[in-house]
Amino acid sequence: MDSEKAKKAAELAELELQQEEEQKQIDLIKRAIKQTLENIKQKEKDRDKLNKEIKTLKQDIDNIRAGRLDLIAERQEKDDEAKRTSVIEVVKEKEIHHHHYYDRWYEPYKIIWNEPIVYSPSITWTGCNSTTYDASSECVTTWTNSAVKDASVGTYLLNSGDCITLT
Repeated sequence: MDSEKAKKAAELAELELQQEEEQKQIDLIKRAIKQTLENIKQKEKDRDKLNKEIKTLKQDIDNIRAGRLDLIAERQEKDDEAKRTSVIEVVKEKEIHHHHYYDRWYEPYKIIWNEPIVYSPSITWTGCNSTTYDASSECVTTWTNSAVKDASVGTYLLNSGDCITLT
């Protein structure tokens, strides 16, 4: 009988070792799934942030094309994240009284570049001709809504090699 007890004890010990090994594998898989879920959650947060930034940048382009610097300035006043995301910062200049009554097309806005201006030997960029330009590559210009609307049309060659035409 002792041999049967020893045999049963050996079988139980083997079963326990097998169960412990299975439990270790299960725990490992659960940790991997938990880490994967945490990575997914972080990537979704990153994606949401990037989608918001892309939306802001597209709104900037649409507003510039429509000659609506006032909308960019308003968005940047209300949302600091929009101000940080935009390539330019738009600030309404002090009121200037013209010979005509109020017309948003003639309101002056100061445009401040938030990112360094990249100059290419094959492209001549003349946006800083009548502005201040310093060693930090910051370009500050004053534009009106009507001037911006007309200036946005053209074909743009991006650093990636893509061409985008705005009409």
